[in-house]
Amino acid sequence: MKYVRVVIKFFLSLITLVLFFISGCIAFILPARGMVQKRRQLMVVATWGCRAMLKILNVKVIIKNKERFESEKNWYIMGNHMSYIDILMLLANFHTLFITSKEMGSKPVLGQICFFGGCFFVERRKITTLGEEIPRIANTLKKGLNITLFPEGRCSDGRGLLPFRSALIEAAVDSGVDVLPLCIMYTEISGRPVKASDFMTIGYFNGLPFPSQFKKMLMEKSLTAEIEILEPVKTAGKDRKEIKNEISEKMNFRYNSYLEGRI
Repeated sequence: MKYVRVVIKFFLSLITLVLFFISGCIAFILPARGMVQKRRQLMVVATWGCRAMLKILNVKVIIKNKERFESEKNWYIMGNHMSYIDILMLLANFHTLFITSKEMGSKPVLGQICFFGGCFFVERRKITTLGEEIPRIANTLKKGLNITLFPEGRCSDGRGLLPFRSALIEAAVDSGVDVLPLCIMYTEISGRPVKASDFMTIGYFNGLPFPSQFKKMLMEKSLTAEIEILEPVKTAGKDRKEIKNEISEKMNFRYNSYLEGRI
């Protein structure tokens, strides 16, 4: 029965991926007033695709403090990162664009998925290129779109948060858009509480091959995650390091509480 479930999920995922690429191509070639409008069109497609994938994988998402996500505002969203599932959940629930690495953009299939999701591809390792990319991100924020940044820069192994990087937080300072910090916590897998060892199934870190990680998720019956919206961080009058320290403190405190009893 388990392998029947895996096969069904795999083919439904494949069909969703094909439809996503077709819809992404259509959204990309449709007329648009500039790249910001083009990204709005791609975001609609990405939101649909992620909602479909969450249903196929049987991922239940519980959002806490949802009232803090004021729909009349746009946000520079920042959350902890350990899995590709994080991205599916945030796109499905927060109507957001993502910042990702150029390295991710060069990967087969995953890179094309990011492209049709309207992602910003940045080279974090070069200060010279960040000087061009930060204004691009800030301008998009000013135009009213939500953008999500994982300030750790890469996936952690779930046993704690990685140090935050502050460079791309400069876009919050330049745009004047407030930061909405999130804490992503996986609580149940196949009907039992998540333990530290389960991060090897949920996560996508340290160069783990994506196909084998995705296969692990296909074999699980279900996954439950909580996304807790923490107190928003005002950016006016602050520099990027002050903002980084504030969100790091909030997210580390909440995530460490979640870890108690799992490690």
